[in-house]
Amino acid sequence: MENEPDTAMRRYGMRIAAISAYAPRNRISNRRIAARLRFERMRVNADRRRHGLGPLQTKEKKVYATSDRWIQRFIGFKERRFAAEGEGTIDLAARAALLLLNETDLKASAVDGIVFGSVTPSYLSSPPDSALLQDRLGILPFDGGQPREFYCIDSSLACSTWVACLRQAYLLISSGAVRNLLVIGADKMSDAINWQDRAFATVLGDAGTVAWCTAVPVEEDWFGPEQFWSWASGRDGDIISTPVGGSKSPIHSLSDVTDYRNRLTMDGAMVKELIVPLVGGPAAKAALRKAGWTMDMLDLAALHEANLVLNQSIVEQWSGSGFHGKVLDAGGMFGNTTTASIPLALALNADALNVGSRFIWAAFGGGLTVSIVLGQIRHDVRVLTAV
Repeated sequence: MENEPDTAMRRYGMRIAAISAYAPRNRISNRRIAARLRFERMRVNADRRRHGLGPLQTKEKKVYATSDRWIQRFIGFKERRFAAEGEGTIDLAARAALLLLNETDLKASAVDGIVFGSVTPSYLSSPPDSALLQDRLGILPFDGGQPREFYCIDSSLACSTWVACLRQAYLLISSGAVRNLLVIGADKMSDAINWQDRAFATVLGDAGTVAWCTAVPVEEDWFGPEQFWSWASGRDGDIISTPVGGSKSPIHSLSDVTDYRNRLTMDGAMVKELIVPLVGGPAAKAALRKAGWTMDMLDLAALHEANLVLNQSIVEQWSGSGFHGKVLDAGGMFGNTTTASIPLALALNADALNVGSRFIWAAFGGGLTVSIVLGQIRHDVRVLTAV
């Protein structure tokens, strides 16, 4: 394709040539999460005593109460991974990206850009992770003394981020602007845990993933403009939110930090009430209708791994509409890794990524947002893991 004239005027398709995934070695069991929540309850009670207040009441104590049995029954996770102190999102992404570059024939000099999806950026305002990763990978900013054109995009759309990043990559590649992009899904969610609320404390984990997206002739396209679908409802944004720490409501006191108001909060009941029926019904149907597909055409499905029990409810709705394919997930061993969750599930199920298989990848989360992509695997995919 490099030798073809007027490449900027041509349209291309896109394939995923390789996926790599990295997860920290530090395994955190459900029992450790339960113990950490009990410790937090004792800390809060001690603080209340210092201020002349009575202990937490029964209803208040419920947010600290959990167990291995409860988590497996209502969430489906057995454990998750936490990165080490001082190891940030950029480190998770770099480990996955270096694994890919070292084990495939993609050279750093052939990478035209990085689309970096994360909700836990390494630095609050600057520098952006995409630029940091460009340097970590040894992608030189100059070629023969001249500045080299390079695309850096940092994207955050809560748990819908990775599929949205895939769409951004598709737009760049299909237009002929670039040939090879690295699409990152990386998050250190352990730093976002509110230890006064089991809703997120029991689910979040850390991981980094990279998908090598590359241009192919249109007839070999895995995707298509009509195969991406998205939705948003900002009026429901407070259902999953971080109340303090942004420009709208900066941190003003030590208690903002000690009481975890700068960490994630979630109304789990409302998420279940709104997201499950939407993704299980109208959203998936709208995406299929746009592509001209039907549910019975799908061989594979991967959903954002927010909660395996919640996901099972979505799949049951799909099955009622004709879906009989295989559902790919991380087996409940890594928790909710947010932007990494779908590519991690793909990497851990490499034997299912067969040429000819049609898939649906559906992500949903804060905003509220939903991002769905449909596609067909038309080439072999190299899969690399360090988990």
